[in-house]
Amino acid sequence: MIAKNKKKRLVFFLPNFSLGGASESIFKLVNFLVKFNFSILIISIGKNYYKKVFKKMNCEIIELKSTRVLFAISKIRKIMINETKKDFAKIIFISNINYANIISIISLLNLKKIRIILTERSSISELKYFNNLTKYFKNKLLYLLAKYFYKFSDLVITNSIFERNYIQEEFNLKNVICIHPPSIKKILKLSKTKLYNNDRKKKKIIFVGRLSKEKGIYTILKALAKIDKKYKFIFYLFGDGPEKRGLKKFIKILNMNNHVIFKGFIKNKSLIFKDASLFINASLWEGLPNALVQSINYGVFPICSASPGGNIEVINYGKFGMSFKTENVKDLQKKLLIFFVKKLKLIHKGRQEHLKKYTEKSSNKKYLEILNKL
Repeated sequence: MIAKNKKKRLVFFLPNFSLGGASESIFKLVNFLVKFNFSILIISIGKNYYKKVFKKMNCEIIELKSTRVLFAISKIRKIMINETKKDFAKIIFISNINYANIISIISLLNLKKIRIILTERSSISELKYFNNLTKYFKNKLLYLLAKYFYKFSDLVITNSIFERNYIQEEFNLKNVICIHPPSIKKILKLSKTKLYNNDRKKKKIIFVGRLSKEKGIYTILKALAKIDKKYKFIFYLFGDGPEKRGLKKFIKILNMNNHVIFKGFIKNKSLIFKDASLFINASLWEGLPNALVQSINYGVFPICSASPGGNIEVINYGKFGMSFKTENVKDLQKKLLIFFVKKLKLIHKGRQEHLKKYTEKSSNKKYLEILNKL
């Protein structure tokens, strides 16, 4: 029987704790959990973007100095052996993202006092994508290691129902559940008249996310280039990333300089979605994209790829948006034409109820229930 005065120790491990979806989700969860009887330690490799804020919450921070995650195994194990010597009621280690999950299991092998939760913030099916031979062998190895090591965890938590079912079937695991991420703080109560419509002559089309190849931005640009003479629009890119320079060159080739504006990272979501008519997500894979949920919350009609992950769930299988075949420029062009011709906008009925599952309150409550039971 656990003594009432003893705290449960929660150890969060995310190698790259920079500004991004996974980091933000953990931050929101920790901000909620500190109100309860938990002692929290956060481990990252390199600098933790939220370090100062976490310290104000009385969380302990460890920033490991390792050039690669693989080299951190012995350090993580040493830390956790030391944790088992402390007087905690229970120790729960929460790892995030597939490669970190594998490292976590290896680091904690035979440390029986520690419960292990693995979380999939993306889709593990991303490991089936590669663009060169080196990437092929690396991803193949990671996939096989995950398939073997995940069974040593106490629980696997996914962001989407798609990913829960995928891991259950592919890895033959039963201890897998879905907890949607805390994509929105509150549901905006937009009336039928206040849902952003499609009446503007020049449409504001937006992309929100990291400017990287897997986000499918080149697919979006190719599709938009085919309709730029027929319809008036400005395509705004909110975010930053390694493909920014390449995208700018590609835009010049397409002669779309007057149609595309790079806005960089903007924290204020209302500034991003204000007056937008259309949101496009063209990812090759996803976890469960916060920006897609936010587009529905702000009343901006979304078109998304039917990629592995939570996209189709977010648009409720076509009720709150349209989908297109992943990487298929012609299919996206077809959906864009439907959007423009029919002047599509989000339906009002059922929108608020649908969004409830993506709130911070819903996500945090489910995590709390799991952590108290484990």
